[in-house]
Amino acid sequence: MASEEKGTIYRIVDWIDSRFGFSRTILRPAPRYSLSPTYWLGAIAFVVFLLQGVTGILMMQYYVPSPDKAYESTMQIVSSVSYGLFIETVHLYGAYAMILLAFLHLVRGYFVGVYKRPRELMWIVGMVMGLAALAMGFTGYLLPWTVISKSAVDVSIGLINNLPDPIRGMIVYIIAGTGSDEELLLRFFSFHVVVLPVIIILCFAIKLHMFEVHGASEPLSEEADKREVKWFPDVLVYLLMLSFVFLSVLFAISAIFPVEFPPKFSPEVAAQYAPQPEWYFLWMYQILKIPIFEGKTGVQAALALFMLIALVVTFLPFIDRSEKRNPMERPFATTIGVIAVVEIVILTIWGALTPGKGVSLVDAIIVLGLPILIVGLISRAVYLRYQHVKALKMPKKFAWEFVEASTSSNLLLFFAMSFFIAVGSCSISMITMSTNLFSAIMNTISLITSIIMSVWILYSAEPRNVLRR
Repeated sequence: MASEEKGTIYRIVDWIDSRFGFSRTILRPAPRYSLSPTYWLGAIAFVVFLLQGVTGILMMQYYVPSPDKAYESTMQIVSSVSYGLFIETVHLYGAYAMILLAFLHLVRGYFVGVYKRPRELMWIVGMVMGLAALAMGFTGYLLPWTVISKSAVDVSIGLINNLPDPIRGMIVYIIAGTGSDEELLLRFFSFHVVVLPVIIILCFAIKLHMFEVHGASEPLSEEADKREVKWFPDVLVYLLMLSFVFLSVLFAISAIFPVEFPPKFSPEVAAQYAPQPEWYFLWMYQILKIPIFEGKTGVQAALALFMLIALVVTFLPFIDRSEKRNPMERPFATTIGVIAVVEIVILTIWGALTPGKGVSLVDAIIVLGLPILIVGLISRAVYLRYQHVKALKMPKKFAWEFVEASTSSNLLLFFAMSFFIAVGSCSISMITMSTNLFSAIMNTISLITSIIMSVWILYSAEPRNVLRR
């Protein structure tokens, strides 16, 4: 009976395939080891993007992109349209899910080295998609015209105004036009529903082509099952299964925890609220609260830092030239990645718990410095253990020659020196801003201590590991 049922199912599949030709598309078979959820994070993110299109089209039937009617039309969807609140909630949580999945996809790709040859351009195209997803979240945040979203966007434009001309004028004009609320909302709406989705779809098509050329990234384990399975029906059914499970969880959460909108924006109401960006930008906002980034020069330095991070991550394939992909064999790159993830999580939670509150320099040094030391210590212990068990040599090929020092026996000292350099830099900034003698003395002592410790650490490092060619 089971044999007959299986035969019937396969006959149905063959009939569908003979009519649609699924098995004769450009989509190649996939190795069995790729049938793992971690390999499909990007695909699930794109499925959620398609869901965003469906829910967005439904809301566009009622939404009016006007400062006078945006909030009212949103409330009409919530209160008067059948399943309107559910659709709004799914759209919001779907945006969260898409950004979170894209971030996990990025982190997973970084640690297993999928950006290495010959997939350098795939990584760059994926970064463009990720940045476009963040931009979609940013532009969509304003559309309900709530007091929180409008205030946050005003703060963001204010930060951009700190950039030097002509960059400042060009960016502000692109996103805000002449500066009126009507033009600001209309431009955000246009970017959200037309420009950014087109960019994501084009990048997806390009990345899909390159994926079919290069195939799934090779497994880290040599024991992985490399036998191929057909795209149709095996891979398609697996993707649909993952998508349905994820969407089911998303729908359940949306039904249980419906979205609640803040009041409509007005200058009077805005004075009672602290502007707060969405959670995926909170880590950046929290950095801007640190005293050394106050003032026009400080904001410019912070924005330059964010730009530098984006450029480094985007062009990482041309910076990290090592052929090794196993994270255990790349201790420096792995440690930097872990520190980045930990710091982003800490800053995000910290920002969520302290809305509208400032950050003292001492708190910033402790909260940001201690994880560096802790992660460095754990990384050092894990790497020594792995090196002992596997009897591996140090990685030899990375973009900068001095990295070899940090992957040697001086790894912990490297992060300790980084910590004291950060302390010294902050102390210099605080000395210049000190308003009383006691504060100046304490920061001077901190600066001298950090210099002494940094020199001692550098002196303690093994000379053969420093800048060796």
